[in-house]
Parts: sequence; C-alpha cells; structure tokens
Amino acid sequence: MTILSEAKRQDLVVRFKKTADGVYVEAKRSAIGGVAQVPLYFYGLLLALGWNEIVAGRFTKLHQVNFGITDFFIVLRNPMYFILLILLGVAAYVTYTLNLWGPMLRMANAASAQAIEIGKEKLREFLESSDTGRQAIGMKGRDDSDNISLNTLDSRGKRMAPVEDDDDDI
Repeated sequence: MTILSEAKRQDLVVRFKKTADGVYVEAKRSAIGGVAQVPLYFYGLLLALGWNEIVAGRFTKLHQVNFGITDFFIVLRNPMYFILLILLGVAAYVTYTLNLWGPMLRMANAASAQAIEIGKEKLREFLESSDTGRQAIGMKGRDDSDNISLNTLDSRGKRMAPVEDDDDDI
C-alpha cells in the first residue's frame, strides 16, 4: 500500500527543509535584533552630563545614611581621587579578565614574608651593634648594682641600704 509516491515524498522533504531553514533564519534574526545593548560610550556620556548632580551631592536619601557615604562623595568631588578610582577599577578589571588575582596574591604574600624577615634581621643587627640595643635585650651593660632582688626592698617597695656582712668575725 503506497500513500505517497517517491517523487511526492522528495518534493515534501525539500519543501519542509526550505521552510524549516527559513523559520530558523527568521527566528535567529529576531533574537539578535531583540537584544538591546546600551553602548559603552552612553555610560560615559551619562557620567559627563550628570557630573554637576554628582558634585552637588543631591542624593538626599544617600545623605541620610551616615556610614561612609560622605567619604564616597569626597572622592567623587575631587577629580584626582575620581581619576585614581577609575584607574584602579580598570586595573582590577584587567586583572580579573586575565585571571591574575591568584599569582598577584602569592607574589604579595612572598614579598611581605621576605620583607618581614629582612626587617627582623636588620633590627637584630641594630640591637646587637648599639649599646642601647644591647641593654634593651639584656646582652651587655648591666651592672650588679642595678640588680635589685626582693629581699633588699622594704615593705613600701623602696630600696634598703645594703647590709654589711660581718663574716670576718667567724
């Protein structure tokens, strides 16, 4: 039993493929055209045109909150701070994009550990080379007269006169 002839079947397959391709292309065009993306220069234009509002500080609700937001407005009002903030943001973005946070943190940790070791070594050398340093760490410079034991203090914590030994009589 034959419902469609071979020629008719091939004709329907070709028409179906053409229709499906057309619908696919049309759907793709509408999907691409439907995505509205704001160009980056619009953000710069918005910042340039709204700069007077930012500097004036007319953010009434933000002024009511008092946990560092005024410091943020000081940064926005000073152009040098603002440029520095933009440069830091760009540097952070580039670092994030290139996935360099891990290596940078490892290098910072290694450099700080080495700086602490060098600082300790320099401090040790200074303390060993100076008289004040040797006295501070107890290496040299203490006289026996500076040593006060508890048995030579009176009840008020004052130094008592040294007791003379009479061992010669024995």
